[in-house]
Amino acid sequence: MRRLIAILLVLLISGLPVTALAHGSTSGVIQGRVVNGTEGGGSVAGVEVTLITYINNVMTETKTTRTDKDGRFQFDNVTMEHEYVVSAKYMGVDYYYPVDFKPGETTAYVEVGVCDATTSDEAIRFRMVHAIISIEKESLLVTEVLGLVNEGDRTCVGGADGVLVFSLPEGACSFEAPPEMMADYQLLDNTKVVHLVPFPPGERQLVFSYQLVKPDTAEFTIPLKVDYPVDSLELMIAGENIEAAVTQLAPAEPVTTDAGERFIHFRGENIPRGTVIKLHLSDSSRGGSPFLIIFYVIIAIAIAGIAAYLVKKRRREGASD
Repeated sequence: MRRLIAILLVLLISGLPVTALAHGSTSGVIQGRVVNGTEGGGSVAGVEVTLITYINNVMTETKTTRTDKDGRFQFDNVTMEHEYVVSAKYMGVDYYYPVDFKPGETTAYVEVGVCDATTSDEAIRFRMVHAIISIEKESLLVTEVLGLVNEGDRTCVGGADGVLVFSLPEGACSFEAPPEMMADYQLLDNTKVVHLVPFPPGERQLVFSYQLVKPDTAEFTIPLKVDYPVDSLELMIAGENIEAAVTQLAPAEPVTTDAGERFIHFRGENIPRGTVIKLHLSDSSRGGSPFLIIFYVIIAIAIAGIAAYLVKKRRREGASD
């Protein structure tokens, strides 16, 4: 009791209101409107809207309502001290928006943008692609960082397989993504992986990796298929005794990390969809390329010839003595 009185005195002296402390949490109202961003899109009347309540980052309860003919909705008697997210389900896709009560206001407004759905992925492109290949003794680790853009005004929901389809080189294995995103992917076979989450207009960044078994040959080729048009592509290769050549890309300045790791670097721009980039790698630690073998044979023959000449010369000099 003494502690409560002390707190009240502090609040009174500082000029802060004590009504919330005396009467409990303040109730507020969340108003909003569902807006269709697709030109000539469908009606937003009767859309199911859900208010999700979070306390200490844990979802505790939900309330559901439906929009009126203009797409408007409202939730009354909302405890303002909690955190809220509004979800609207439109054409089978869930759209989520956070709610923010401004200081001193008991009514929060949120506009929920939705779009018509489409199975076409023609509006999707890569803003950038970073492919990093680390070559180890027995395998190659390929990491892809993808910046995608949906330039249309419809949400891509994909076909029967999934929303975004990415090609992997034959023999790819050990596919990995960040743990919190792993469930968003599905492997169809050893040469294809799909992303399952609907893609509304805007940007999305994805990252994943996979491994390839390193061939026993000194030279080998890795085909990398471009699944969507690419604005900018950066390819970097790291490994001991490795030489590289790439079709469709131009050599760029090598990249060296703060840890001292050096990457062979290639770059390309405005690459059409369906392009197959062929990465030719040569591993001199496995015997070198045929050119190097021929070169070493020639050197060996030359050394042998010089040695034979010196032996004959010494014999002649010895005979003359």
